[in-house]
Amino acid sequence: MMSRKAQRNPTLYLAALIATSAVAISYKVYDSYIKSSSSSSSSSSQQESKGKTSLSTTKSFTISKKYLNKSIAITLSSSFLSSQLPLNDILTTQENMIFIIPPNLNEDDLNLKIPPNFKLLKCSNVQGYLQILKNLKPDCLLLCSDDLGINYSNLSSDLRNFIRTIINVEQDEDLLVQVRPVFS
Repeated sequence: MMSRKAQRNPTLYLAALIATSAVAISYKVYDSYIKSSSSSSSSSSQQESKGKTSLSTTKSFTISKKYLNKSIAITLSSSFLSSQLPLNDILTTQENMIFIIPPNLNEDDLNLKIPPNFKLLKCSNVQGYLQILKNLKPDCLLLCSDDLGINYSNLSSDLRNFIRTIINVEQDEDLLVQVRPVFS
């Protein structure tokens, strides 16, 4: 127990505050500068040793400047799941990206390693899907209406009030080419 003198002495509390602040600041400096420079040099040497073949096979998908600060919703249908898009990387690295699981799929069908409750919305029927989109109001929606069994022209007229850009991908065409305006 502290004596009454120590309890009433504000300089003691001030000294403790300064000491803990100094420790926290020095750790933050160590963590951000010293640790990152040593890990970046070792990771760059590992990347160089892998060779150019691995770099050409992995494609980097970043959001284009037009959609950088906008919310994007992707309806995970079979066309998106069978595509070459790195869905797991996109979901975990992009802040404004939300995945919607349509009524005909469940989480087990996705084959994605996503932390629980991580920007992944599930709907049980088509009305629920439309309600999610109306409440979410994303700036851009990527979907394949053929996979969902929805008439795109009817859907488009209803959702244009809530969603600025709707990109409907075709089943028989290359998905990467169709979503190229969003990803660069």
